[in-house]
Amino acid sequence: MNLTIVYSTRQHDPQFVEHLQKTCSLKKVEILAYTNSGDQSLSAVYNHALNQAKNNFVVFLHDDVLFESHHWGHKVIHHLQNSECGILGVAGTASLSTSGVWWEEPLKTIGIVKHQHAGKTWTSKYSGDFANRIIPAVCVDGVFIAVNRSKLLETFNENLTGFHFYDIDFCINNNLAGVKIGVIFNVSLIHKSIGQTNQAWEYQRAQFLATHKYNLPCTLKATLIFDNKPVKLKSYPKVSIIILHKSQNFLLFNCLNSLAEKSIYPNYEIIVADTGSSKPELEEIYELANTTHMNLNVVEFEEYHFARINNAVVFNHSDVNSALILFCNNDIELINDALTRMVQIYNQNQKTCGTIGCRLHFADDTIQHAGIQLVMNQEQLEISHKGFHTYYHFTDGI
Repeated sequence: MNLTIVYSTRQHDPQFVEHLQKTCSLKKVEILAYTNSGDQSLSAVYNHALNQAKNNFVVFLHDDVLFESHHWGHKVIHHLQNSECGILGVAGTASLSTSGVWWEEPLKTIGIVKHQHAGKTWTSKYSGDFANRIIPAVCVDGVFIAVNRSKLLETFNENLTGFHFYDIDFCINNNLAGVKIGVIFNVSLIHKSIGQTNQAWEYQRAQFLATHKYNLPCTLKATLIFDNKPVKLKSYPKVSIIILHKSQNFLLFNCLNSLAEKSIYPNYEIIVADTGSSKPELEEIYELANTTHMNLNVVEFEEYHFARINNAVVFNHSDVNSALILFCNNDIELINDALTRMVQIYNQNQKTCGTIGCRLHFADDTIQHAGIQLVMNQEQLEISHKGFHTYYHFTDGI
């Protein structure tokens, strides 16, 4: 399986062709370079290339990119061969608003692209880095678009004259037709442009919106990303899991059930600190404690005070042999074996790490937090949740 690379340029540059050949690392790569002074739109050029290309896998890219990744051609072929996607890019979004501007909703953007201008290079991180994964998107930026021709249901729209919004229109039309689109992360490139908008861009945006005003906003639901492979540890230090609770037993039972179902960790105790549940609710909890295979104990408190009660449980009710304490809300549910994974991090970093947390998601699968950020702003410490309400602003594996 091989690849066709397509680009439009005002002036042919043999060095750029050599760069593409060298970095893609494919011996028989086909390169279709179209010299175009602006007489033809990119849509027209790219449609012509789709018809001319010898290969089923085609990459459309700008003529002002430099690839940092070697063997990127093999990576693109692997993604297209082994996924359901018909279109892939290196930057895009899971939600296109009524403005038609893909980067306008930063909570839902995806990808990583380096930019270079006026002697400076910087990285635009539209999301976390997900290595070899493909993250679902509704559209991708035209700086790099890889397609599987056999899965495309729409070509480029030649009614869009010029060099803007051909990419977004192409993606949205295919997305609406059922073609899957994604963003990849193991192809690294530098775009020698800052991507400024101009009058032509605004004009073609108006053209695009006139066509798609009834199709926007176009939004995908966030996709949960997590590792579910079993983790084996050399040691299993005892963990005391402390859960403060009051009423709404279904929350507590869902939490406990998820721990029993998702975790294989063998050495823990659970202490439910009840702060005022009704007598029938307490009876349910005690019944569970007496019948479950989990090492579950209940301690009653007369009033709720988060810090005071957690301290009391740690010093007065937890096992003195416990090496680790897990403070856990009663309204969380595990989606994988986060307990074993956190102990794994502890085992590997005992000398340098004293507190470990896991990524939390809201019910809509957006991020509640992927860690706590501490930032000094004009001598004032600001505390915030990293990735709050974003789709993919976190690091894979955390």
